[in-house]
Amino acid sequence: MICTEADFENLSWHDCHIHGVEFHIGKADDGDWTSELVLDIDYIVEWICGRSGGEQFRVAPATLVFHEVTDLKIAIDWGSSGFRSSLHVVSIGSIERERLPARKAHSERPYYSWRVRLNWPESGEIAFGAVGFTHTLRAEPVLTENQSLPFTVRRSLSDRRS
Repeated sequence: MICTEADFENLSWHDCHIHGVEFHIGKADDGDWTSELVLDIDYIVEWICGRSGGEQFRVAPATLVFHEVTDLKIAIDWGSSGFRSSLHVVSIGSIERERLPARKAHSERPYYSWRVRLNWPESGEIAFGAVGFTHTLRAEPVLTENQSLPFTVRRSLSDRRS
């Protein structure tokens, strides 16, 4: 499944876990103006509510790439534990966008201000400008009782697609 900004209103990233952040940056001297923010996530394709109150989820590893990124700000703070607490999950609360007036840069496409609001760590946020995104599932969804896939499952699904 591949989605773009045209599908934005039909997508939700609520409670999706972020496993990695990458920056794809071209070399302007060579005429390559690539400026992409890449998020490696577990995408919750479907929430399944059971009659007895239990939930299950269809989850797939996915790549979410924002294109023509400007003014990137990343604010993720796990707090201060005196160096006793390890890293833990980064979870998306919502992704919001606001259309901006036409910009004077090289793109003729509509341009947006984006906010990836995190529900964990609390008050975390990734904010930037971008024309849009490409959201690609890298494997078929897996039925699980968790909102994310264990590292070993993610790795094996990725290995099968290589």
